[in-house]
Amino acid sequence: MTDTRFTTVVDDTEELLNVVDIDGIGDVETLLMFLFARPVGVEEGWNDDRDKTSLEVIVQGNNEAIGSTFDFPLSVIDLVRSCAQTVDDFEPYGADGSQTDDAPNVTALADDELITVLQGALGKVRLFNMMDDGESE
Repeated sequence: MTDTRFTTVVDDTEELLNVVDIDGIGDVETLLMFLFARPVGVEEGWNDDRDKTSLEVIVQGNNEAIGSTFDFPLSVIDLVRSCAQTVDDFEPYGADGSQTDDAPNVTALADDELITVLQGALGKVRLFNMMDDGESE
């Protein structure tokens, strides 16, 4: 059975958070960081040209960063595949490149394989959030 959280096309950030069952846009950021094993920034934005909500994603390389804007409607799979193209433009991340050794080659994965990887990354996000909540008490 396919996990539809990642394939459902949503119209805005709130729907994305509800479908994936995460708390905030920071969880999308953390999901992408775990997936690509590199710093990623995600913010909600507004595309004046299209009069639509969008996500602004900044993927960090060793010496530079590339920002992209993704307009809704979109799915998590669409977002991840688009970000993967940016990641592929960079060298491996870290002083010796070893930080990205464990990151999957997202562009080479079939959708069902990518969904499995996303499930694992989402589990890491939830564990990270539980650890973070425990420290703030």
